[in-house]
Amino acid sequence: MNFLCSLDQLTLADLETVGDKAAYLGELMRAGFAAPRGFCLTADAYRAVVANPLNDKIAARLAATEIDDPVELEAATDDIRAWIEAVPVPAALTAEIENALPALGALSFAVRASRVIEDVPNPAASGLPQAYLGVVGAAAVWRSVKLIWALPWNSRAIYFRQRKKIPLAHVTMAVVLQPMLNPAAAGVLFTANPLTGAADEIHIDATFGLGEAIIAARWKPDHFVVAKPTHAIRDRNISTKNVMEGVAADGTLQTLAVTPAQQAAAVLGDSQVVALAALGEKIETHFRAPQDIEWGWLGAQPWIFQTRPLRKK
Repeated sequence: MNFLCSLDQLTLADLETVGDKAAYLGELMRAGFAAPRGFCLTADAYRAVVANPLNDKIAARLAATEIDDPVELEAATDDIRAWIEAVPVPAALTAEIENALPALGALSFAVRASRVIEDVPNPAASGLPQAYLGVVGAAAVWRSVKLIWALPWNSRAIYFRQRKKIPLAHVTMAVVLQPMLNPAAAGVLFTANPLTGAADEIHIDATFGLGEAIIAARWKPDHFVVAKPTHAIRDRNISTKNVMEGVAADGTLQTLAVTPAQQAAAVLGDSQVVALAALGEKIETHFRAPQDIEWGWLGAQPWIFQTRPLRKK
C-alpha cells in the first residue's frame, strides 16, 4: 500500500492525484523556493479508505434526505461526517504514515487539506478548519486526516454538488503532512491587488507568530502595499497587536501576549517587506499568473507555506 508521496517529487501534472496545495508546493520546491518538506496522502487513500466502503451508504443517506430542508440536510451531514471519522484505516496505511512522520524530524505536525475538486467557490466559508496545526503524535495525525477527509461533507458543499449534479464518485480529498514550524512572523501576500486585480502592486499582511489568525480573520494584521515595478513601499498600516500565536515547547499551539514594546511596532522591517515582494514576484513569474501566497519568516528568510492562483475577493 503506497499512498504517500514526497512533496518535492510533485508538479502541477499531479493535481488530480495530490490536489492543489500539494501540487503547488511540489512545484515551488522543485523550482528552488524555500518551503517546508513533507508528504502528501493522495486522493487514492481517500478512495480506498472512505469512498470504497462508504459511498453506497452515503448515497442512500442523501437519497433519503430532503436537500432543500436545512434541518434534514444538516442531520445527514452530521451522520456522514461521523461515519468518515469512525472509518477503520488499514494497518498497512497506518504503518506507512507512522514510518514517514519521524523522517520529518518534528515534535508536531501541520495537517492540511489539498483539494482535488473545487466543488464550492470558497471552501473556508463552511466554517470548518482547512488545516490542523500543532498536531502531536501519530494517533492525533490520523484524527486530523479523517477530519480533512470529512471536509467535502458539509451542508453547503453537499447542496452545491446536488444542484450541479456532481457525481458522488468525483468527491475525494488529498492531505498534506508537514513539520510544524514556528515563525517569528507570518501572513499572506498577494501579487496583485486582491480587490481590484491591479497588477502593478503587491499586498502583504503580517502578524507576529503564526499567520492562521490572519487567514481566519481573527485579528487585524499589519498591511503593506508595495509598487511592483520599483518595490517602493506605497502604503503601510500598522495595527495594534496584543496577542500572537506560536508553538509551545510540547509542540501544541499557544496564544501569547505581545510585549508592550512590540504592540504598536511593525511586524516587518522595510527590507523584509521588499524581500517578500521580490519573492512574490518570482513566484508569480514561475506560475505565469498572480498568486495568493501564505508565508512565514524563519531565521533570515521567508518560507512559503502555500501558493495558489489569486482570485479577486
